[in-house]
Amino acid sequence: MRLRRLYDNWNQVRAAAGSAGSRQRRAWRDVLAPRPAIAYWGDSWFSTPLYPNLHWNSFVRIDGMAIRLGGPGRTAARMLTARACRDTATRLRMFEFDLLCVSVGGNDCLGPRLARVFDGVAPMDAAAAFARVLEDGMLDRVRERYRVLLDAVAASGADVRVVGQGYAPPAVAAIGRRGAVDIKNLGLVAPLVRNVGPWLWPAVRATFEDDRAEAARFARLLLVEGFRDRVLAPTRTRFGGLFSFADFSGLAEPADGAFWYDEIHPTAAGFALLATGFNAMLRAALPARKRDAVGLA
Repeated sequence: MRLRRLYDNWNQVRAAAGSAGSRQRRAWRDVLAPRPAIAYWGDSWFSTPLYPNLHWNSFVRIDGMAIRLGGPGRTAARMLTARACRDTATRLRMFEFDLLCVSVGGNDCLGPRLARVFDGVAPMDAAAAFARVLEDGMLDRVRERYRVLLDAVAASGADVRVVGQGYAPPAVAAIGRRGAVDIKNLGLVAPLVRNVGPWLWPAVRATFEDDRAEAARFARLLLVEGFRDRVLAPTRTRFGGLFSFADFSGLAEPADGAFWYDEIHPTAAGFALLATGFNAMLRAALPARKRDAVGLA
């Protein structure tokens, strides 16, 4: 069987890799000797069909093989269940993958979940709103899902490293922005798109009394600094050597304003910019013999 660069599901991987000791498995190992096998598992940052996402911009620069799992709208609560994490970890070991890239958790903190936190409360500033989110514990719940995943990977015996990613600093101009969905922008896929946001602004608009700048400050506290400091960094501390992440908190938005497609998703060009730092983390997590297969630009 001719090996592919990208697989859509584990059945395809199983057919290509064969069983342990088979001729197919020897061919699989030969191809991957200087190259990585990478699983990308996540929400729309990895899987939006609208334009080249972070997965696409990352893997197009890599000489290797990959599988893409998950889908738009995924939450950590529903994606990183104990069973799903065990099954994924087992398959990573079985098919000798090098990396698991994870992009999930932002949706757990947006939409109706966020609106519930501010239902009926008096107006407040970004700092007070973030304190209310911390009291609710939503970031703690996301961190617990990451713990379930990393525990499963550690217990599986897979020789794999897990790489996560943070979020880019929000722009005031993007707060409340819906994704452009029409035939001109998206082609024939446009009628199939159901949810193009916004996900943050409706939940906090009354709380910040129509102040988009304050909403942007809150978004940075929640999705950038909060997610980094309450989810990603503690996970790295707990699972040192197994987990690392790309930190985009210091990114400066390009002057042309073309970074954001909607309220929380970069454009294809925005994802291309993020992929440079993301791939640097993938390269660092790989065995030395495979690092040259990961391009940064």
